[in-house]
Amino acid sequence: MINILISGIGPRRGGIGSVILNMLKEMDRQKFAPTVLLTYDSLFEEDLKKLNVPVLKICPFGKSIKKYNEELENIFANNQFHYVWINNTSKVDVGIFKLAKKYGVKTISHSHGSASEGKLYKRIISRIWEIFTSRVFYKNLDIAIACSQKSADYFYSKRYMAKHKVHMLLNTIDTKKFEFNEDLRTVVREELGIAKEEKALFAVGRITQVKNPHFMIDLISTLPSAYKLVLVGDGDMREEVNNYISKCNLQDRVIMLGSRNDVNRLINGADVYILPSFNEGYPVAVIEAQASGLPCIISDTITGEVALFDDCKMISLKDINAWKQAILEIENKNREECARKVEELGFDNKAYAVKFEDILLSNL
Repeated sequence: MINILISGIGPRRGGIGSVILNMLKEMDRQKFAPTVLLTYDSLFEEDLKKLNVPVLKICPFGKSIKKYNEELENIFANNQFHYVWINNTSKVDVGIFKLAKKYGVKTISHSHGSASEGKLYKRIISRIWEIFTSRVFYKNLDIAIACSQKSADYFYSKRYMAKHKVHMLLNTIDTKKFEFNEDLRTVVREELGIAKEEKALFAVGRITQVKNPHFMIDLISTLPSAYKLVLVGDGDMREEVNNYISKCNLQDRVIMLGSRNDVNRLINGADVYILPSFNEGYPVAVIEAQASGLPCIISDTITGEVALFDDCKMISLKDINAWKQAILEIENKNREECARKVEELGFDNKAYAVKFEDILLSNL
C-alpha cells in the first residue's frame, strides 16, 4: 500500500479542493492510502468523511510557523508516508518539503496558480519570500506537476524545467454530474427568482481579489435589466462586494448564494458563465460550465487550454464593452451532448486519476 499525505484543501470550497476531492473519488484504494492534512476546519470535511479518507489537523502556517512546523514534524515522525502531495499557488511554505525529506518521504509539488494572489502588498511580500525559499524548495523537490503550461512557467524556474520533467495534469471533472437537465433548469430558476425571459450570468469561485468581483458588478450594470448575475462562493471580499452592489443599486439583479456544494445542480439554471479573473492556473469551473453546455466569457489572462469549444470566448479585461457585446450576441444552443463531448476530450476524472497514479508508481 502506498501512503500519501495530501496538503492544499482550504477552509472554503474552491478549485484546488475540488481537484483533490475528484482525485480521491477515483483513486485506487487497493493500491493507495490517502490522508488529508488540514490547517483549518474545512467545508470539504463531510465529503472526506463520506470517502473514508482520514484527516489530520495542525496549527495554520500563518498563525504560528513554529507550532505549525512542530505539529507537522510530529505527523511525519509518527506515520510512514511514501509521498506528500503539496497543492499550492506559491512557494511560501517550504518547511513541509524539508520535513518530508528528513523523514524519507518523496515530495510532490503541484502548481495550481499562474501569478501571485491577494492584495498588492501581499503579492510583493510573497515574491520576496520566494526568493529566499526557492533554493530550499528545489533542493527538496522530487516530483513537479502543474495544472497547465502557464502555471508551470510561473511556478518553476526555466533552469529547473530545462533539467527536470514537469508533469502536466489538466484539471478534470465528473462529467456525468454536469450533464444538462431541462427539468432541473426550471426548478433552479424558480428557486432563484429568475423569470423565463431573463438571462442568468453565473460565476463560481471565491469572492476574493484575484477573481475580480467588482468587474462582474460593473459588467451587469452595463447590460439590459433582463440580465441577472448569480455569484456562487464565499471569501474575504464578500462584505465589500455586498456594499458595492448596494452602492450601484443592483440588489435586485445580483444574487449571492455563498458557498454551495450543489454547483452541478445550480448551473443548469444559467445562460452564460463568466470568469474575469486576473489570473488562474487552470479553472476547473470553466470545464464544468462547458460540460453543462454554457457559453463562457473569460479573461484573456487565463490559459487558453481551458477553452474546449468555440463558444468559450477570451476577452481583455481592459474592454468591458467587448464583454457586454459578446454576452448580448450569445444565442441559445443545444446543451444536451456537451458533457459527453467534454468526456471524449479526456477531461473526465477517471483519466486524470490514472495519469496521477502512473506518476506515483513510476517514481517509487
